[in-house]
Amino acid sequence: MRKNHAVYLIIRCAGVSSLRLVTYTLLSVLVVYAAGCTAVVSTGIKLVGAAVDDADVKERKKQLINADPAKANEMFGEPLDAFSDINSNRAWRVYKVPKDKDPLGKDRYVVEVAKDRIVAVSRVEKNSELKIDLPRAIAIKSDVKGKPISECEALVDHGEPLVTVRSESTGLLTQLYEGRLIKDLGRPHYIVLSFDGQELCTNVEFLGVGASTKKDPLSEKSDTDSDS
Repeated sequence: MRKNHAVYLIIRCAGVSSLRLVTYTLLSVLVVYAAGCTAVVSTGIKLVGAAVDDADVKERKKQLINADPAKANEMFGEPLDAFSDINSNRAWRVYKVPKDKDPLGKDRYVVEVAKDRIVAVSRVEKNSELKIDLPRAIAIKSDVKGKPISECEALVDHGEPLVTVRSESTGLLTQLYEGRLIKDLGRPHYIVLSFDGQELCTNVEFLGVGASTKKDPLSEKSDTDSDS
């Protein structure tokens, strides 16, 4: 009580301006504290999400790696689409993630197939870092939309495309580029360019990898190779 009474007397003696100063200071502290709490909560959610993705993919790995591609259909149902690398015999099948594992319906399983065997399983999400991905996608799209595929590499300015794939359902091309600002820092992140029938760019998105049986899902190295 004495301490509270002393504070009151100091404020009373100092005048209203000091009272406002104290009030503003307290509000500022609360705002900073709230912002810090939000950041901590956001980071916590991301860590939990990453752990869930890792556990999910680890379990799928046991059942799918080196299996016949039909095994993925048995587990996930019919693929939403499949994409074939135009420069190799590699292909990727895309599946929905069950609602009980992905209530928002944002994630996809990507199963890589080579030589008629499953060689990798990944769990991915479009624009997984929305606040960062969306502005970057808009900026890149303003440069490449309507441009032929032969000009997009220089305009994207992220090195050569990691892969160029063709959709088995539409026949249209898609290119994926390294999307991380610092390569090898953090989980794989890709810039995805879509093209129309005239091979002109129509859209730009980002693709984040939540978990994978490979260090880099687009690398030609197998899981065993990346661990050695």
